[in-house]
Amino acid sequence: MEQWLPLFRHLLVAPAANAAAFSSSPSSGDCPSAPPPAAALLRRLLSPAPTLPASASASASDPTAAILFQTLPPFLQSQALSFLDSSADLLDPHLLRTLAARVFSAPPGRYGLWVLRGARHLIDGLPEEEGVPGVPSDEFIDGFHDPPTWLKEAAARAHPVLPWLPVDCRNLMGSGSGTRAGRGGRDGLDGIGLETLVLVQDEDVEMQEAGRVLPPPAPPLEELIVQRVLAMQKEIVTVESVSAAQRVAKDLQDLCVQSRNAAEVLSLVGPWEADDDTLRVLLSSLVLEGDGVDGKGPALVLCSVFLPLLLELQRPASSVLLSTALGLCKRHPAAALEAVLFPLVLRKGGLNVPQCDVLTRIIKECMHPLHVTAFCHRLLSGEEQERKPVCMPQHQESIGTNLVWTESLFTLFYNILSQDICLTPSTVVELISVIDDQASKFPRSLKFGNFLKCFVSKCWHECKHQRGLLERAAERTDTFLTKAVLAKLRPAS
Repeated sequence: MEQWLPLFRHLLVAPAANAAAFSSSPSSGDCPSAPPPAAALLRRLLSPAPTLPASASASASDPTAAILFQTLPPFLQSQALSFLDSSADLLDPHLLRTLAARVFSAPPGRYGLWVLRGARHLIDGLPEEEGVPGVPSDEFIDGFHDPPTWLKEAAARAHPVLPWLPVDCRNLMGSGSGTRAGRGGRDGLDGIGLETLVLVQDEDVEMQEAGRVLPPPAPPLEELIVQRVLAMQKEIVTVESVSAAQRVAKDLQDLCVQSRNAAEVLSLVGPWEADDDTLRVLLSSLVLEGDGVDGKGPALVLCSVFLPLLLELQRPASSVLLSTALGLCKRHPAAALEAVLFPLVLRKGGLNVPQCDVLTRIIKECMHPLHVTAFCHRLLSGEEQERKPVCMPQHQESIGTNLVWTESLFTLFYNILSQDICLTPSTVVELISVIDDQASKFPRSLKFGNFLKCFVSKCWHECKHQRGLLERAAERTDTFLTKAVLAKLRPAS
């Protein structure tokens, strides 16, 4: 036993549970210069526990005999399983399965989450084999994928920061001043402050909870306001200079504040009817704040000025107008998510190439990866109320609640995956279902083929248990990418 103590000490202090952890001696200097072979470690872990007489332990394959692995602390058990997983190609698969079977056949509560997870990873990396006692044939272990009890309790009473992270955003914002300045601290996520990464309470909590078509209930407009709105409705389509457009933007802003019902004013004025130059000025100059806005000012600007143009877009957008819109989206990514991404992706006619190009630029240039992950999760896995976009009443009939799968939409998801965006497990499952359903409709589509190839490559660990379904979907395609996809799905013989 003494010869293994240095190895276990090294496992305990190793920063990473893989073969690299054994490549150098720890600072204490008591680890052998040459790392013990993984095969010897595996045999030692399966050997009888030292606390029992030799006659009491029949063999490593005896399911009732205690083995050395069972006597280790949980952290060492997890580290040992991770190391064996990294060296699995050099080890006897039957012995690895036997060790994992000991973990799975133990009474509930005997092993912790990370030990169970390590055993599952060990099994997942081995060739399929039937009839190994103790190893569950199903992908899931009862309760294995469930969040801990404290997180379930927090989910019931917290307003989530992200759909799969039920931690109250108010706690993350801190207990200081309720002003935006008081919540503007950095949180260490790539240097992005929570006021831009998380949907802040005044700008986004309202939109996520409501998710309604604008405008919300508000006092009716006074007669004098209505007259000014009708006059501006005519003026905004006849603007002939930048200075005139700036004046119109200022007047519209004042009118929205005075009315205390900015959404209805914008709906009646119809600023989307203006030309591109006027739209650019409105995007850069119109700032909506006050009682009639309730923190949704940027979303109101985007859905009344920029979104209507995108809904009818059939050719590349004006580069100057697009540049201005991207600037606004960078400053308010949460508003861009609700008032541009969701309504355009849910367009009843489906996404086309120019629209896909605009959304790709917004995602790449304006969104944090967690914004994109949350968007995909809500779009594919969320409840219907989570997918209700922010838009003007006039455009509601152009926007549905379900996705219309087009080649451009597959291209958008290809672009998302190409940025190494991490998708949630439920999103991956939904995309697998979409692939199975849509493969017959796009058999010769290179865009669908590119998406499928990228999806299999980027999400292999999450989708390998549904390899058969993906393989059948790939077989229904007929492009030069088909063989490449099938090669990734079929393990080498």
